[in-house]
Amino acid sequence: MIKRKRKKVIRRKKKGGFFLSFSIFFLIIASSAIGFLFFSPRFQIEDLVIVGNMSIPTEEIETIAGEKIKTSFSLMGIDFVTESIFLSLGNKIEQIKEAMPGIETISIKRNYPSGISLEIVEKTPYAVWSYEDEKYLVDKKGSFIKNTEESGDYDDLIKIDQQEDIDDLDKKSVITSIFLINTELNNQDINILEYNLFNDKLKSLTDKNFFIIFDLKQDISWQVEKLKIVLEKNTQLKDSGNIEYIDLRFDNQTVVKNK
Repeated sequence: MIKRKRKKVIRRKKKGGFFLSFSIFFLIIASSAIGFLFFSPRFQIEDLVIVGNMSIPTEEIETIAGEKIKTSFSLMGIDFVTESIFLSLGNKIEQIKEAMPGIETISIKRNYPSGISLEIVEKTPYAVWSYEDEKYLVDKKGSFIKNTEESGDYDDLIKIDQQEDIDDLDKKSVITSIFLINTELNNQDINILEYNLFNDKLKSLTDKNFFIIFDLKQDISWQVEKLKIVLEKNTQLKDSGNIEYIDLRFDNQTVVKNK
């Protein structure tokens, strides 16, 4: 009798089965954790504290910030809205600043589990800028702060009256030049009542009843130095009452026009 040998059947285990199961398990746990952190009522921002603001009303900041910190998105046709304290707020802060141009910087402090504090630094008004029917405050960077108010007290601010449309106007550069001019004239006991800005010149009306003309496209430091030399050579010149204007736009020359 012939014995038949049985063939051994070797079953190969499917590779990756464990890792696939583990990956699915991990995704479920991670999704649950993310959902808990982002949507749990415990971590939704409820306490919003505003500090540091001086002239901007707290209620106004709270209203805009409360709206901007919300994050909304759609998933499979379902709309979701969250205000989780764990979400990144960097982009939200920029949106708040865009909506409130009077704010210079905003610092965030998270007060877990459901509160944040916003520390506000406001822009400091440096000048009142006028052009046609518009009149508004700007800081030393030439950045817009807000429109002026009829009841506002702006006597201590620089007055800049833009007389015409100016191509590629760099307000920061204009303000920097005016700051340099103003500093030197104050040292000479001359106050500027108003700066009139044109395409080709800056006309400065002084409290001595004459005006000074600068060219903002040339070296302002050199023009200020020329003015200083003229005034120091003739100390009575600025108080004589006989000057109509001093023009500093011509290289090494200084033109003094008498009345």
